[in-house]
Amino acid sequence: MRIFVIAATLLLLAGCGQSEVGKAKSQADMKEIKLQRMALEFLEPTLKDVKSAEYRNRKGLCGEVNSKNSMGGYTGFQRFIAAGKGMVALEKDSGLSAADFNQLWGTACSS
Repeated sequence: MRIFVIAATLLLLAGCGQSEVGKAKSQADMKEIKLQRMALEFLEPTLKDVKSAEYRNRKGLCGEVNSKNSMGGYTGFQRFIAAGKGMVALEKDSGLSAADFNQLWGTACSS
């Protein structure tokens, strides 16, 4: 009986720590989901064919997108940074030099 009480107490104590960790993890997950949704809201108006868009390596306001161009062909994956409405930088189409885009990517997306 004594072993059962000790085991039950340990399980309860372990559960308390788990819930705090789980809560913190879920808050971080929710923040990430919100950032990714915002990024898509900012990015999608800049794409020629939103329905064709494919995404990968998304984190926060950054990621990679491949979508069709005006001619109907896929452009290939390119990195994007979507910091706000009118503040979207695409690796190939932003008008930034490769060096400037890489510097911006390093600042905004590396953490």
